[in-house]
Amino acid sequence: MLQRLGIERLAFIETAELLWDPGLNILTGETGAGKSLLIESLGTLLGYRGDLPPLTEKAIIEAEFAPVPPQVQDLLEEPAETLLVRCELHPTGRRRLFLNDSPVSAQLLRQMAYYLVEIHSQHDTQQLFQPPFQRELLDSYAELSEELTHYQTLYRRWKALSEEVAQLKKAQAEIASRLAWLRTQLEELESAQLSTEEYAHIETQIQRLEHQEQALQTLSQWFHQLSEAPQAPPALLREAEKALGRLPLPEIPPILSLLEEARSLLQEATAQIETLLSSFSIDPTEAQRLRQRYDTYNTLLLKYRAPTVEALITLRDEYRKEYNSLSAQEAYIEPAHQELQTLTQALLEKAYALELARLAAAHTLADQVQAYLHELGLGQAHFHIAVERLKDPNSPYRWQEEGVQLTPYGFSSVTFLLRTHPQLPLAPLAQVASGGELSRIMLALKAALAEKVALPTLVLDEIDTGLSGESARRMGTFLSKLSKRFQILLITHLPAIAAQPGSHFFIWKAPDETGSWKTHIRKLTPEERIPEIARMLGGEAAGEAALAAARELLHLPRR
Repeated sequence: MLQRLGIERLAFIETAELLWDPGLNILTGETGAGKSLLIESLGTLLGYRGDLPPLTEKAIIEAEFAPVPPQVQDLLEEPAETLLVRCELHPTGRRRLFLNDSPVSAQLLRQMAYYLVEIHSQHDTQQLFQPPFQRELLDSYAELSEELTHYQTLYRRWKALSEEVAQLKKAQAEIASRLAWLRTQLEELESAQLSTEEYAHIETQIQRLEHQEQALQTLSQWFHQLSEAPQAPPALLREAEKALGRLPLPEIPPILSLLEEARSLLQEATAQIETLLSSFSIDPTEAQRLRQRYDTYNTLLLKYRAPTVEALITLRDEYRKEYNSLSAQEAYIEPAHQELQTLTQALLEKAYALELARLAAAHTLADQVQAYLHELGLGQAHFHIAVERLKDPNSPYRWQEEGVQLTPYGFSSVTFLLRTHPQLPLAPLAQVASGGELSRIMLALKAALAEKVALPTLVLDEIDTGLSGESARRMGTFLSKLSKRFQILLITHLPAIAAQPGSHFFIWKAPDETGSWKTHIRKLTPEERIPEIARMLGGEAAGEAALAAARELLHLPRR
């Protein structure tokens, strides 16, 4: 139960400290005084994004709940008799949340709020026309939060894998074609056994082969002339040495030394010519092999437009890497498809479990709402909740031999139907419900939800929209009766509802000493309620007739 709500420096509220009673707590005041701001503040405090006005300084919202429901105790690290929740709001938009003076996440507070407070905002009534909101209400009543979370986790995985498999299948033909092409190129490149060292050696050998005939002729000729011919230079030099050596001249020894050196150099040159000559003596078979390998290299360089053998080897390695990657993708398609089939079956089973839970809850909730509507003056109305399977004959997903649509919420839809007269057919709320009927349906739904979850507090912001006269009186009686089961915070503009037994808070706006408008809130005494109800009946200038009517509504004796 909400015991206290404190607000500081929020819009026109400078400071407010409200102590709530266990039963019916009524809030009235002129339009724009700040009644709905209290509801938005409470929602913000409990981890939701409220529609709050811009701030010029730090604002604080604080609330105290006691006793603490068992479901909330389970979410606490340590048992607590009281929950003190505080929210600090900064002009920058930053929000800090605290639970019993320790920082807490908005997600945890929202989990706790589910068991603490059910808030009806002014927007909820119009949302009641929308199927997603109707499904949310039914799921809340059926307490499917955990099951729905598990389903949606599985659904996200299934959706991602479905898209992945679809892309893989779409690309499968392209992958197969590319793999076949790569396989051909790799077979050619890898069978060539490319080597930069071999290519450099072959190039050198080919150059020798191209000049072999001329080189052999020239080298042989001069090897013969220098070593084997009758008038070969070495022989001439030896004859010259003998002849000059016989001369008794002092100048001869140096000449003999030079002739000896010349003969030695000629012998060395002749030996090198012989060695070079032997290197050109390549076996014809080897020569043919070298030419074939050289042709292989040059053919591949030309075909793949590679400037060097190094570039050709790099291209081969890139082809191999791409081939391995595409092969892995192709190999993954079948396991991924198998996994998708398994996920699909699991998802269908969970969707069916959600459908069964909704069907069971729809029957119970509809009966309870029907009973409440009777109390609220809609005795001839019939309320029904249709849970229908989303069928699609063209869908590849089958359940019980039917094609179904898989959505993030299962494969069934939820529609609230109403019949306002026994002779009329059931129809969606948007087609048949008036504003007053919609308000009563919403109240019945909120009351049923609060009772099912055993919520200690129900907050209603202008749930009476579209009501007047007997309908308003019946709603007031219903709310009074409901407040005996749990705490109700009620914003209303109808005197018949505001006059119900309970605590009455009045909200108004007035200028302060600086001329700035401020919102004020105070709890009215039984006597102070009379002029407030009279104002709601007849305006600010309400006369004695309005005051007398107010006393009658409040069941107070006439003066």
